[in-house]
Amino acid sequence: PAGDAPAAAKSLPEEESGRRNDLIIADGFPALNTFKPPTGKSTGDDGFSPTKDDPVPRYPFASFPSSLKIESEFRQKFLSDCERAFTARDKEDGAAYSAGATFFVPAQMTPRCALEELALDIFKAHTKGLKEGEHYDPDRSGAEWWTLVLESGDSNPPGAKKGNDRDSDEDEEDDEVGMHFDADYGLEAQLPNYMLHPRVATITYLSDCGVPTLILDKVSPPPNDASKKSLNGDVSTGWISHPQFGKHVAFDGRLLHGAPGTFFPAQVREGANFTDNKKRKLGCRSDYVGDGLAQTDPTPGKRVTFLVNIWLNHCPIDAELLDAEEAYAMEIPFKDTDWRNKYGLVV
Repeated sequence: PAGDAPAAAKSLPEEESGRRNDLIIADGFPALNTFKPPTGKSTGDDGFSPTKDDPVPRYPFASFPSSLKIESEFRQKFLSDCERAFTARDKEDGAAYSAGATFFVPAQMTPRCALEELALDIFKAHTKGLKEGEHYDPDRSGAEWWTLVLESGDSNPPGAKKGNDRDSDEDEEDDEVGMHFDADYGLEAQLPNYMLHPRVATITYLSDCGVPTLILDKVSPPPNDASKKSLNGDVSTGWISHPQFGKHVAFDGRLLHGAPGTFFPAQVREGANFTDNKKRKLGCRSDYVGDGLAQTDPTPGKRVTFLVNIWLNHCPIDAELLDAEEAYAMEIPFKDTDWRNKYGLVV
């Protein structure tokens, strides 16, 4: 990695260092495999950042309310597909990470269902303007995606008794997502202390309730910080994003984030309407949003999110293509009839 040495390429002869199968890590990101430091610069030089001028990520954090509208006739089917794809499991005692699966759609693949279609649309939206072969290798890029469908602690009215399908003390807490870094943890298992990150991490909210997302301006520790001392100290900047149906947020894939319900309890949004001025400020096209995009939460009491990581020049080891049987069993297959509004994803 740069500010250290290129991970996989450093042991290869110079003439082979640009070989297509090399993995070069720069600033925590997979670099295009033709990467070489500028003349007179070394990846070990203090202050040298080989990805400083890269066009992605474009910002540390951005929020796009009313970015996605799902037509009413397809909305419940889409959410049923999200539940079908939901594979997250609570982390076992002593386990470093959850046992939930994530899926991968290659950048040049034809999607087989609406979930894969949306994942690729998000990939295209956040890589718009990038040139294949100059900024990224399309054969080694794509969208890692998964869904979360969590019961919100606010799903029961005041005084109502909660069900017994959860264990003891957990009945009193919201389901939450612990603070974490998005990374290729399969690679880290083979190469300890090397955290390789997606260029952009994104969340699309498909409900109006639940624990908000907290994103902190804190990147993962570098490989030479095995004791994780760089995580100590204050964090001066952060962002909180509350669920709102159709809202899309994107942030630098190296940042620490989660949905810590202990500190930020679930809230229910009622009639979330933004002024045109605020919409423009957050990057939404005002002619695309308005009362026509207002949507009723079709999953009351559940926090539903569709998560996509934008990977360039690398496919995470443990993320797999959605099983064909599952893909074709989804209620909304990929087809010419659009299941969304005509504007698609607005970012």
